[in-house]
Parts: sequence; C-alpha cells; structure tokens
Amino acid sequence: MTLSASPTHTTTEVRETAGPAPKPRFGGVLWRISRLTSPAMLPLAGKHWNPTFAVVEHRGRKTGRVYRTPVAARRSGDGFIIALAFGVQVDWYRNLVAAGGGTIRWRRDLYSVTAPERVDAATVLTTFDPVQRLLLRIAGIDGYVQVRDAESSRA
Repeated sequence: MTLSASPTHTTTEVRETAGPAPKPRFGGVLWRISRLTSPAMLPLAGKHWNPTFAVVEHRGRKTGRVYRTPVAARRSGDGFIIALAFGVQVDWYRNLVAAGGGTIRWRRDLYSVTAPERVDAATVLTTFDPVQRLLLRIAGIDGYVQVRDAESSRA
C-alpha cells in the first residue's frame, strides 16, 4: 500500500502486484529457435506418417486472424494431450482458452476440439511413447494440456 499526501488532501492508493512474469524455459533460447524453425516444421506436422507433431489452428484473440502452430501432441481416447514446451504464456494456448477451442490437424485428420484443460504430468506421460517421455523429461517439460474432441471429420 502506498500513501501519498498533497497540500489539500491525503490519498491512499493500493497497488496489487501479480508477481513477476514466468521466465521462459531455457532463458527463451529454445523459444527463439522455435520461432525460426516453425515455418519449416509446419509442412511436416499433422501428416499421416508423423504421429509426434500436430498442427493447432487457432484464431488470434485481438486480430481474429487464423494461425497454425506445430505442437508435440498425442492422441488419447477422446482428445489430445499437448506438451506446453514453452509454458502457458504461448499464444496458441491463450487463443484456444479465449476462443473455447480450435482445430487440430493430426495424421491427416482434422479435429474440432474444446478449450484446453491443464493436466498433471504424471497422469499423461504414459500417453507418449518411451523415447518421447525421455526427451520430455530431459527438456524439463512439466506442463501439459488436454483438449477433447468436439467432433471429428476426415480432411
């Protein structure tokens, strides 16, 4: 709480701090690299022969523009588990939350999905194959979201 006084009156001003913004993983180095390599990865993600990567199609919160982002995702029952490799501050995650869902292209199929829900790493790591689990642990990725199918259709 901050108190300030002027010759005519005294004011009490309360300032709330939300705390420091979360630091990007690995100092943001991987995030910068991914921004450069995303255009190269996009044509490879979501293909029938590539079950590791999917493409999240989402609308910008402010612009309404459609974006496509490659992500590490695995199919699980009635939806997908997606690794939050760069934390919850990434645009695709924030856009899906704001819009209440989006679209995922995985193994050539297009799935309409609901808004993401944060899930515990211990419960979803078994969704990924052993090599992926090892790489996710080495990278220190501990954030995951689950999106459920709204409907699915053949693309």
